Amino acid sequence: MNKIKILALTAVMTLCTSTAVFADGNTLDIDSFINTAIQNSYDVKSADISIKQAQNSYNSDTKNAASYSDQLDQGGATLDQYTRLQLMENISSNQQQDKFSEYEYTQIKSVAENQVKLSAYNQYTTIMNDRDTVDLENQNFKNAQEQYNSAQLKLSLGTISPSDEKKAEADYTAEKNQLRKCQRQYNSDIQSLNKIAGIDIYTQYDVLLKDKLTESPYIRSYNEYLNDALKNRAEILIGQKNIELQKFKYDVVNGVFSDKQSVPNRLAQANVDNASDSLEIQKLNITSEVNSLYNDLQVKTRILGSKKDALNLAQTNYNTAQIKYNVGVISRIDFDTQAANLKSAQNDLKSAERSIWMAQTKLELACGAGSDTSNLSN
Repeated sequence: MNKIKILALTAVMTLCTSTAVFADGNTLDIDSFINTAIQNSYDVKSADISIKQAQNSYNSDTKNAASYSDQLDQGGATLDQYTRLQLMENISSNQQQDKFSEYEYTQIKSVAENQVKLSAYNQYTTIMNDRDTVDLENQNFKNAQEQYNSAQLKLSLGTISPSDEKKAEADYTAEKNQLRKCQRQYNSDIQSLNKIAGIDIYTQYDVLLKDKLTESPYIRSYNEYLNDALKNRAEILIGQKNIELQKFKYDVVNGVFSDKQSVPNRLAQANVDNASDSLEIQKLNITSEVNSLYNDLQVKTRILGSKKDALNLAQTNYNTAQIKYNVGVISRIDFDTQAANLKSAQNDLKSAERSIWMAQTKLELACGAGSDTSNLSN
């Protein structure tokens, strides 16, 4: 009897622990959470600083332009070509470079915000899956506990062997350890999410306000996604603006060194060509990325049908077991097993739907400004 009392106490303590990961916390609204994460993002703050610096440089270069213009007028025909070019660049090219830098970092900021958003959403869907897993393991643990208690009673009555009772005990211990493992994983993933937002990593949440899943995905044609990406991506917009900048700089150089074979003219033309080549490379990279994400979304969508079929089967088995249990044909333990199977099928379907939502989100961000700052060169 003492062993049974200890077992019961252990079970209560374990169940209390299992609910503790959801207690003493706050309501987590992931969309509001992402706003906080963006505000605290180092990359976003860094982009803001760079934007401000570009604006300050533009103001400074604009003020200095008048002085350079005076020097150009005073020097007149006595100025050599290189001095004339330097003065003209100081008058106009520097300001254009500043405006380009402001535009570039504004685009980088948008990508940095999307990067935070994608990271947070990805971690959040992991946490939602973790929560479902903890719920299922709680259910499995209770079933194992009931079977162990039943085995102990049967052993005392002599209806089962000691080895049967030991097996039930081993199953109980295994489920208890598995539950604790799932709880630790949930807590670890919560900490990782908090880290993304730059808040106390030990903050807990008793309510996860929104689920992010897609039950019936709508997928546009590949060309529609690709066209959007080639129109909206920061790499494209920056590349196009850089070509405009290099052409402007070339016109300044060409105004002084009109000979196409002169070194300054050739260097300026090379910068235009390099900017054009870089843009074409970015287009190829983006095309490859969109293609990969589009295929990933299609694969995940095809899996959805089998998950729904599995849930329907589990629901049928559960309904049958419920009828049998109500009329006394099967035991409570057998019925609980079917209930756990149903919960597992529900979890699998939700996980698949979250995976589809995440794949759609990745694709949509890839067709917008983008979500990876490493693709951008400062």
